[in-house]
Amino acid sequence: MLAHNVAQLTLGGGFALFLALVTAGAAKGLIGVGTPIVAMPLVSHIIDLPAAVALLSIPLVLSNLRQAVEGGGTVTALRQLAPLLLGFCVGVVIGVKVLMSFDDAWLKPLVGAALLLAGLTVLSKPDLTLSPAGERVVAPIAGALGGVFGGIAALSGPIVYVYLLATSRDKNLFVKHASLYLVFASAMLLLVMSSYALLSLADAGISLMSVLPVMVGMALGTRIRPHVPIKVFRLLILLVVLASAAGLIVAPLLRPLA
Repeated sequence: MLAHNVAQLTLGGGFALFLALVTAGAAKGLIGVGTPIVAMPLVSHIIDLPAAVALLSIPLVLSNLRQAVEGGGTVTALRQLAPLLLGFCVGVVIGVKVLMSFDDAWLKPLVGAALLLAGLTVLSKPDLTLSPAGERVVAPIAGALGGVFGGIAALSGPIVYVYLLATSRDKNLFVKHASLYLVFASAMLLLVMSSYALLSLADAGISLMSVLPVMVGMALGTRIRPHVPIKVFRLLILLVVLASAAGLIVAPLLRPLA
């Protein structure tokens, strides 16, 4: 699937794919998240949606691994995220089955509309917080929704980012929790896709090679992040979510013009 899509790319298409991955990596380095939500609208203009999901599967695991374990407290963080992760396990199976069953011209606007709603909810109330009781209720629901959108379009993060923004006021803790979640979510997505024969050995090799441009972009973004204030940091995350949503909604409309 992925190998077939890449084999059909022109030189210009291959370069565009490389730039899309570098850009996504830069967003990841700058705000701690953003690889799939920046990459997916860009990459899905170049290759089809199932191939784009396969392409991002390995970079999403490896690009988040360092941030997930740095700073200590990883076991404690995993305990805090457990309800979220359990919800994701259920949602991702549903999402991958939907990906196999529907045309991406229908799926992209659906995912984009959900992301847009989530982003606008937080934008309208930027100081949104949850009580401990509220966290216990919302966490598995947010995880399940993240799993569904992860299976459909490798967008496991945005719905969960909204939840994490409502439960964390420290940007470094946000980055750690988001990275831990994404390592788990991406590994689960890789496992589920492989079990449904949506990822061949050749596809995995191409996905592994795509780690390089993502890492190049991350190095650029990481240099800038220490100088970004927390309010600007939160705003950047929300803007990335909203831009990704808009890109997914508009993409099927632009395809007939190509």
